[in-house]
Amino acid sequence: MSRMDTADLARWRAAVESWRLPERFRSHGGGSAPRPATVVRDPADAEAPPGSRSFARAVEALPEGGTVLDVGCGVGGASLPLAERAGLIVGVDPEGPLLEALEESGRHLGVPVETFGGPWPEIAGRVPPADVVVCHHVLYAVADLGPFAAALTARARRRVVVEIPERHPLHALNPLWERFHGLERPDGPTADDAVRALAAAGADPEIERWIDRGEWGYYPDLTALAERVGRRLALPAERTAEVAEALRDLGIDPRRPRFPGVAGRTLCTIHWTP
Repeated sequence: MSRMDTADLARWRAAVESWRLPERFRSHGGGSAPRPATVVRDPADAEAPPGSRSFARAVEALPEGGTVLDVGCGVGGASLPLAERAGLIVGVDPEGPLLEALEESGRHLGVPVETFGGPWPEIAGRVPPADVVVCHHVLYAVADLGPFAAALTARARRRVVVEIPERHPLHALNPLWERFHGLERPDGPTADDAVRALAAAGADPEIERWIDRGEWGYYPDLTALAERVGRRLALPAERTAEVAEALRDLGIDPRRPRFPGVAGRTLCTIHWTP
């Protein structure tokens, strides 16, 4: 690997690690809530978001009855839209309840599902190759991108399709960290940084941008959203009203509150041929 390649991967690592919160916030217990293990029972609920370039790039490379490997699969948001064409979905995730939900969704949709519990790429050697490898909304949590991407490539026969937002998914909360804690949060990395790092890791990536028009991220009322964001900001429950006011100042509509940064965000589909 060239010196410039090493530098690109090092810059990515530093940018990802810069999102790690100071210890006083980590010990507070705030941050990510467990991902819900939602089961898909109706094929209509497994459809790809409108205009998804990630779905288009995956389905055009997937032969009828082919195999899809979903890395960091969660409940299968990247792979279940391909169930009608796929002959097998293979899911990899560290969280067992999510893998169980994916298996049950496969039964409802009529597609076989095989799962592997554990972190990628540590368990990649146990996972069989697939025609198409998908990996959605994972890269911003991957500091050591070189071996992660190399393992994606090694398991793909036809194409790797990665999806991430143009910016870190929590970037929209940066003004609130400044407002409540005086803490300046990182501005990067971006999807373009990911492309450079993936190229440094030996891929030949192409990137396509599109607007996320999916109807998700809504909360029943502003208080419920403020409670969720307050936990993200490591604030006590008694400051929920202040968080709600800050969300109004960010432009959140209290009549139809949605998590900051979701509405109209740009998603990036990054794909390459192994």
